[in-house]
Amino acid sequence: MFMKASFSHRLRLAAQITRGLFLTDAKRTVVGRVWQLLSRFTWELPQTLVGWSYTLGRALAGQVDRVDVIGGITFATKLGCSYGMGVSLGTFVDLWAGSWMYGEGEDFILGNQICMHEFGHTIDSQLFGWAYLPVIGLPSLLSAFGKGNHNVFWTEIRANRHAKNYFSKHYAIAWNESGYPSEYIA
Repeated sequence: MFMKASFSHRLRLAAQITRGLFLTDAKRTVVGRVWQLLSRFTWELPQTLVGWSYTLGRALAGQVDRVDVIGGITFATKLGCSYGMGVSLGTFVDLWAGSWMYGEGEDFILGNQICMHEFGHTIDSQLFGWAYLPVIGLPSLLSAFGKGNHNVFWTEIRANRHAKNYFSKHYAIAWNESGYPSEYIA
């Protein structure tokens, strides 16, 4: 059972979330890191503002129990949920962690494929810029609440492919295709 976070704890989480606006991926070149930072406030500005506002609001409302960072991406997680799901907006990933999700820091993200999948969406944010919300975000959201298998929707396969490439390259993660396919099956 998780206790309701004190207001001071919520403020600490909010500060960690705001700090996430300025963190970059140490695995990138210097130029890559500079672009990642500048991109958040220019090319990715709409999803950066929506993501930061939404994530900050969740933290202040007591709906975030922990903040983790990997690859310059900030993960705000609510623990102890009966389900596991995530939403990616710019550099922010909001997670609702099922009871089967465990680990600390990077181990939490690397040990839970849903986290890596959501990281994959942040790569599309960097690629699509201002077009991300209407081209990737909205179709993904509609698919999640629509009929059919959301896991094989084209936006999800793209995110899986990005995540598979990133995490296999930088962390030697063996991607599990069964729940998170990275290729279209005809």
